[in-house]
Amino acid sequence: MKIYLIRHGEPDYGPVTNAGYTGFGRDLSPLTKQGVLQAQHCAEQPIFNEVQLILASPYTRALQTATEIIRRHNRPLQVELGLHEWYPDKSGWQIKSGRQAMAAYDEYTANHGQASDSQVWDYETSADIRHRVQAVFDKYQHYQCIACVTHSEVMRQFGDWQRIGYCEVKVIIL
Repeated sequence: MKIYLIRHGEPDYGPVTNAGYTGFGRDLSPLTKQGVLQAQHCAEQPIFNEVQLILASPYTRALQTATEIIRRHNRPLQVELGLHEWYPDKSGWQIKSGRQAMAAYDEYTANHGQASDSQVWDYETSADIRHRVQAVFDKYQHYQCIACVTHSEVMRQFGDWQRIGYCEVKVIIL
């Protein structure tokens, strides 16, 4: 199966910051105007002529990106919880601020995505991410070609890509 992995467009964290949202509330952030333009430009790519289904993370920025693609191409959309971004705190109770989330990410990257006996944060490992996303892809093996609107850390688990721009497309074969 061919999968086009697509990073969402540029998010605007202003509205959720102004509303005082923290934790999962930050995942409600919409796209910026530039992010919408990025998604519209992405939708112009000829890859969508072969795409049979679009999968999307449930986060607003991914759904809004997928919406711009669907507007241009009449393809079905399936929202999949397992396509969410990396968890800095698997318990959901430890991290209370963006600063702590960044500290967890720094620890995650310092440990190359692996667990460590000395780790402070209970973050999701690279293996955890790959396992949950692979389980989503396994459900769609009967398709020849799908697109998946998701997040950069999810995408990194399937290729050697350090920097992935907004609405950048990568292809994998499973």
